[in-house]
Amino acid sequence: MGRLAAVAARAAMIAGVASIALLHGCSREAPDVREARLAAQRYMGALERKDLEDIRARSTCAVSYQWVRGGNVLQIGESHRLTMGALDSLREIAARIHRSADSAFVLADESRTDAAHQEALAKSRLHSLYHNAIRAVTKSNPDTLLHSSGEVETRALRMRVRYSGAPVGKKPADTEQILRMIRAPAGKWIVFSFFSTDQDPHPDGV
Repeated sequence: MGRLAAVAARAAMIAGVASIALLHGCSREAPDVREARLAAQRYMGALERKDLEDIRARSTCAVSYQWVRGGNVLQIGESHRLTMGALDSLREIAARIHRSADSAFVLADESRTDAAHQEALAKSRLHSLYHNAIRAVTKSNPDTLLHSSGEVETRALRMRVRYSGAPVGKKPADTEQILRMIRAPAGKWIVFSFFSTDQDPHPDGV
């Protein structure tokens, strides 16, 4: 009986530890990673509900949400840090490249029109991304005014998003998209870019 009692006590202890771990969300995921995951999930929930107020509170990018039916996080990228000065410089460089691409499109001969148009669109997306990232910093923590040396944090997440409705067809369709978020010190994560994997601008430094 003594041995059986010891085995039973040990089993009860293991079960108790497992229960506590579940209650406290114990996992191998670091707290900052879990925070990014929750921010992405809440943003997806706002898109699914078509909650415009919540979407605006959580993002600075324009997204066609009418046919979104949900989504989940597939992978969370590493955290990147950069200064506001660096982010502003990236925006200025992207703006010049965008203007150059637009000019090239206007001057392109007939054989180059389509390629030049696609190039101009790609550079436009990149310019918009940096612009939205800077706007998102203010939304992340409205009480903090960051100078050029102030650091912000960014993460890129790979998402699976489900769409359904007339433009999609009879069956729902899943697509992979890249969601990018930024936050100011002591701020919340704000989405500043959400593109399909083939249209993601692949920005430098963020």
